[in-house]
Amino acid sequence: MKKLLTISLIALLAACGGKESDSIEKKNILENLTYSVDTVVVDQGDNIIDLSHGSRFSSVSLDEQKFYHFDYNKTAINEVDLQKLKLTDRYQFSKEGPNSIGFNPPTIQPLSDDRFLFVSSGINVGTYSKGGEKLTSLKYNFREIEGLDIDEKSLITYKAHISSDEKQLFALTNPHKTSKDVRLIIIDPETKTGKSISMPNMLSTLRFKIDMQQGGNYMGVKEAINLKILNDKLFITSSANSDSYVYDYHKDSLHLYEFPHQLVSLRKSAKVKNEVEDENEFFSEWAKFKYQTSFDKFLWDKKRQQYFRLGYNLIPQETPELEKESEVFLFTYDKDLNLLGETRLDDLESRLESPFFKDGKLYSYVNVEDELGFAVFTFDF
Repeated sequence: MKKLLTISLIALLAACGGKESDSIEKKNILENLTYSVDTVVVDQGDNIIDLSHGSRFSSVSLDEQKFYHFDYNKTAINEVDLQKLKLTDRYQFSKEGPNSIGFNPPTIQPLSDDRFLFVSSGINVGTYSKGGEKLTSLKYNFREIEGLDIDEKSLITYKAHISSDEKQLFALTNPHKTSKDVRLIIIDPETKTGKSISMPNMLSTLRFKIDMQQGGNYMGVKEAINLKILNDKLFITSSANSDSYVYDYHKDSLHLYEFPHQLVSLRKSAKVKNEVEDENEFFSEWAKFKYQTSFDKFLWDKKRQQYFRLGYNLIPQETPELEKESEVFLFTYDKDLNLLGETRLDDLESRLESPFFKDGKLYSYVNVEDELGFAVFTFDF
């Protein structure tokens, strides 16, 4: 395999221009990667964990000791001790009343002191105790935040996250309302002031979207832009390209990282019709980009002090609706986001669901005969 080059870094300080860093050759540390996989099952006791939604709404505690599985049907969090692999508690929440978390499927960000940030897109943002009590409302209208230069005439909820010190709230502009730009929204909840920063390298992601309305039936698919907080920094990534913006909210600086991957294409490219009339046209347009490389969010391995990321190439099948088999790629970076290595995981045939690192091992949710389990990867390189 060819040697890898370190990333070129463009520093964007507010609206200032940036410059590329020097590139030096580095060895691909994953070139001779070997790994083993064990499957473990959570002891649920006499309880039943509803896995009808898989681990779609799951999250992991800040100390990597607990896995929080959200039961959407029961509006409850199942707490799993990752050391004991045992269901240890269940926290009940409400979709109605003064402590409502909202009706739309939530994203859940674990906070300190057994609290959670619940985000229900278009409806609600707030912090909650494990007892289900709403502690702080962070539901803001664009018009009530002084300093914002955009107004989507709605609530600021899209992809919302809160900083680890809980002094800043972050969100993205909604592509359904602001379709010609992608902006990071930064809010100080205490003063209700804010600003937004354009991220041009994310703009191409918005092109990969298809909607079909046929009678009472709707079908839609799109590539995603995501936020994730790692190591006191906010990562803004796209499923459609390998670029990443990182916002250091302590220094108020935004940096763009571009990676010289050699095993995969750096970005998806296609001209796509965004609105179609029937299913045949829907799958035809989707095929223009869905078989190109998709990128997951970044992961942090505390033991190695390295970032990891997964990529996937979906493999075409005769029945598009049932396509799951993929080529799986693993990328790793040092703490400064220099690309260290990349490899294809030849023995894997599908995406990993809700992956996270714990004690130097990669965990991924699996359903084991309708019981909650994990595939645990041990890497040797």
